[in-house]
Amino acid sequence: MLINKVEQVKSSGGIKTATNDVPDDLYLVCASYEPRSVAATESLSLDYKARKGIIYINKEFYSGASSESIRSNIIRLQTILEQRCDSVELAIGSWLDVKSQLEVLKSTLLPAKPEQSKEWTSTIDITSFNREVLLTSVALLRVGVIRSRIKVIYVSPHSHGQWLSRGFRGIRNVMGLSGIQSPSKQSLLVVLSGFEPDRTIRIIEEHEPRLVLLGLGDPPTNQEFLLRNREEMKLVLARQDVKEFEFPTASIQECLDVLQKLLKNYLQDYNIILAPMSTKLSTIAAFLVAECHPEVQITYALPGEYNTKDYSTGADNVYEDWLPELITR
Repeated sequence: MLINKVEQVKSSGGIKTATNDVPDDLYLVCASYEPRSVAATESLSLDYKARKGIIYINKEFYSGASSESIRSNIIRLQTILEQRCDSVELAIGSWLDVKSQLEVLKSTLLPAKPEQSKEWTSTIDITSFNREVLLTSVALLRVGVIRSRIKVIYVSPHSHGQWLSRGFRGIRNVMGLSGIQSPSKQSLLVVLSGFEPDRTIRIIEEHEPRLVLLGLGDPPTNQEFLLRNREEMKLVLARQDVKEFEFPTASIQECLDVLQKLLKNYLQDYNIILAPMSTKLSTIAAFLVAECHPEVQITYALPGEYNTKDYSTGADNVYEDWLPELITR
């Protein structure tokens, strides 16, 4: 759900903990080259407290054109969290090395000895995570802690650059979300699309599905984003094996409801492959679908490079949402 504009969130008291004034066990944020990567942390209430703050960073972004902005954002995040967290840790992972990524997340996110009777509360700023790290982090917190309450914060940008990523390194399943596939079934690919038609086409070509359901983000976080989404996806929609559907981009539960209803007609006869490429809120919804249906596979297209100089501008709206209780069939 939409809280408000960033400036209004700050002036109205800021972002609270996951359980209203009870200190969080964990605050997790990803440092990025985007200006909005610090917006949620800068909007924390003055009385926000967490036992542990973690700043995740992909080591590949430490060098190159984005290094100066990333280092500046890390310092800003550390300065704020040191005032609100008992301890602050910098977790350096890799978007290219999935094994290293998993090891870093496991060693930093999960408590060494979780209390069986205590609810573990986390607030995650999901804004700047690449989707694979985000999905892995949420999966670890859902299965690694007996009772977990997760609040997510997402900050939308004022605008996006002319391109977000380009090139293509390959396709891989998100670790722990590879699905239970049947060799006797044909494949159905469900794409929650964004602004990357080349990446979308490569996913289709790599998986060679019998049918593609291409989702357009409507309602969007910004009406201009929907217009661009439709324009970018014209070539994909022109393919004979592609059918269009719409999904809400700004609500985890509403997006989850759409996906559950959509997949209900296909789960029995198809191997389902899900490719979340839209907002991080809809990416969380995709995770919840796979959590509910273990046969669903989540796929991730590794780009050649990101537009670190002009990925997005500004910080517009702040969205606050919670993951529901563990979903069962």
